[in-house]
Amino acid sequence: MFYFLRMGMKLSRSNETRSTTTDCYFDFKVRLLFDLLTKHNNQFPKKNPLLLYINGQRLQFNTNWGEVDNVFIPIFMEKRAHWILGHFDIENWHLDVYNSACKTIKDFAVMDAIQPLLNIIPHLLCQSNVLKFEAPDSPLSSRLCKGTPQQTNGGDSIIFILKYTEYIHGKKISTMPNPLDTKLARHNVAVQLYKYAIEKPDIQ
Repeated sequence: MFYFLRMGMKLSRSNETRSTTTDCYFDFKVRLLFDLLTKHNNQFPKKNPLLLYINGQRLQFNTNWGEVDNVFIPIFMEKRAHWILGHFDIENWHLDVYNSACKTIKDFAVMDAIQPLLNIIPHLLCQSNVLKFEAPDSPLSSRLCKGTPQQTNGGDSIIFILKYTEYIHGKKISTMPNPLDTKLARHNVAVQLYKYAIEKPDIQ
């Protein structure tokens, strides 16, 4: 579904907010690289496939990070089988994190899950040259966002990070329904997918 969000962001005629997303593999690959660097004391590789994400070359409808204000990153907490959302605010070099299960997934576990991103993204930005960033050893600052709609069962984290992304991109996170009607939200996603199938843009 992040593919369709990314497509909408790319093709939108509104220039108020410029955003893009990664896919679920970005966070996975960042974690692998972080483990490699910390456990084996390796140097940051000069040729890194993660740079394709930064340069806007990895995904269809991807955008160079130097041309957007926001990057939305789905983050999978494998031990908890739970998705959270990372919102990289490029202007402020800051990662906001949205967790839809704050009562059961505690802050320390979320902070542990985002450490690879906080430490690896600065290296990627410095190496990519798409943004003026010269402090690869300075981790990004972060904030765990509170007061957002929360899920009431264990199977809804995907729909929540999708809706978080939609509302943050539209600068309307404060207006997101609370509580969120997940049944209606899933229906809306299905309608969007059907609409895409009918009106698929002819873009290579």
